[in-house]
This record gives sequence, C-alpha cells and structure tokens, in this order.
Amino acid sequence: MDQILGKAASALQQYHIQADSVQLIGQSANLIYKVTDIHNNSYSLRFHQSNSATMEDIWTEPNVLASEMVWLEALAEKEDLITPRPYRNTQGHFVSDVDGISCTLISWIEGEQKPFIPTVEDAEQVGHMIGRLHKQSAAWNVPASFTRPSFDRTRILQALDKIKTLAASGTLDPADTAVLLEAGNKAILMKDRLERNKDNWGMIHADLIPSNFIFNNGEACPIDFGACGFGYFLGDLGWAFSYIHPAFRQPMIAAYAKHFPLPEDHILLLEGFFVATQLETMNFWLGLPDVMEWFPDHISKLAHREFRHYINEESFLFTGTPYWE
Repeated sequence: MDQILGKAASALQQYHIQADSVQLIGQSANLIYKVTDIHNNSYSLRFHQSNSATMEDIWTEPNVLASEMVWLEALAEKEDLITPRPYRNTQGHFVSDVDGISCTLISWIEGEQKPFIPTVEDAEQVGHMIGRLHKQSAAWNVPASFTRPSFDRTRILQALDKIKTLAASGTLDPADTAVLLEAGNKAILMKDRLERNKDNWGMIHADLIPSNFIFNNGEACPIDFGACGFGYFLGDLGWAFSYIHPAFRQPMIAAYAKHFPLPEDHILLLEGFFVATQLETMNFWLGLPDVMEWFPDHISKLAHREFRHYINEESFLFTGTPYWE
C-alpha cells in the first residue's frame, strides 16, 4: 500500500496543490485516488492503466487523454451542468507522466451514487443531465487537434467475433449466441443507415451508468468521462436504459427532450442503440478477470429478453424485466 500511495505522491508533485490526504478508491478502466488538499478541496487523481486485458491502447495515449480534458474544460464552463473540472500540471499540460504511466487530475464531485435508479424522479434527473450534455456537444466547435475514438460498427463486430469464439469453445449457449449475432448485425445495419449530422452525432459520454454519475442535491451529474468519444447521441440514452427500469424510461425521455430534440422514430432507434451499446461494452467486459462468473447468465438474459424482441421486431423499451430482477 505504501508503494501505491507513493506513486500518487510522485504524481501530485507535478501539480499546484498541497495534499493533506490521499485515498485509494479502486481500479477499473483507471486507477483512481481521492486527494484532499490543505484547503479541503477534493480531486480525482487518475492513473490510466486498465484492469481489463482487452482494453485498447488508444484509450491511454497522451493526446487522446488530453482531448478528454479539453472537452471537460469546455463542459465545466456550462452553468447548467455540474461536471468534473480538469487541472493542468506545473508545465501547463493536462497529462502528466509518472514512471511511464499517464495520469490526469480533475475535481472531485461530491454526491450520492446509486446501484440503479430507484424512482421516476431520479430517472427524470438523468434525462435532464444527458439532454444538457448533448446540447453542449452539438453546439461545441471541436478543436482541430482533438483526438477521441469513434463508436461505429467496428466495436460491435469485435464483440460478435469474441462471442462466436466463446460459443465455439462451449462457454456460451449456441442458441443464445445465434440471437446475439442476429441482433448485432441488425443494429449495425441501423447505424449504417443513419446520416451523421450535428443533430445526431458528436461527443458523447458513452458510459452513463449509475456508477458514472452522482446525485448532487438531487441533480444528476456525470463523472468518469474516460470512455467518451464521437458517437450518435442516442447511444448515450441506449446504454443508460440498461440501468433504468422500463417504467421510468418514458419520463426520462420526456425530460431529455426538454433540452435536446429527438427524431420522430426515436423509440425504434433507441431500441437499436440499446442492443448496440450492450455489444460494444462486451469488448471491455471480456477482458475482466472474473467475467465468466456472470457473463453467460447475462448473455442468456439478453437473448431471451430484449435481443429476441429486437430481432422479432417487437417493441421492448417500456416493457419487460430489468437485468437486476
């Protein structure tokens, strides 16, 4: 533990703060510390090293990390949305190097985290949050040097290939796999048909699940922008719906629409993005050390619920059983 905290202390020497306490929070896509300075200001110190063996190297490239910070800086200027604020080091850079590992420093947003969204009021707050985020993104002029990955068909195809390999080894049920493959290819066709424009495509958070937003005085606030990139705005909603009870999704959509417009066929599209984002995220999940303890059961639920409805052209967004029930 002393060695781990020593690494954090080495990083903090590169910033204009005097730390009073350093607490190891944990590691997923990043190794995260909570730092409190002598003035009782709190920060999130992130070492960009994942515990997923399949996470692509692009997510830890310094120019890609710096671009994340550039977007956070632009978001922090918006008064109607509380987001982490990035800090530059003593050399004026957003990204610091500690023994060959990139690290960044952002403000710590205090609030309550919930494992899922328990009330319709909370779901509406999440809708307001995502709508405000997309309103900023659509109006933002992306700098010429800005570099972040895009969420296109590639990540779905990668996930489908991994699923086929697991099925061939006997790890996944062949019937469940067939449903996922058909649903994934249908979602790819949906994405391919969409014309990209400022009303539907831009910077998205790409991981708006309950562990990545907090409730500050009742207001939902996004945190952990480590997966952000270019994508369809509906992708943020589609992934968030994985953790929103079907009974709360319509009020959440209505709250979102108060800030950013939805296309006429948004229900059909959102169901497609629910499928697409589930598959895209599997690329990260399949690199986690304990994934096979729960992944086959998760696949079975998807195949017998949302994905089967999707390939049968049966609407599912506002009905059915959420994964935690």
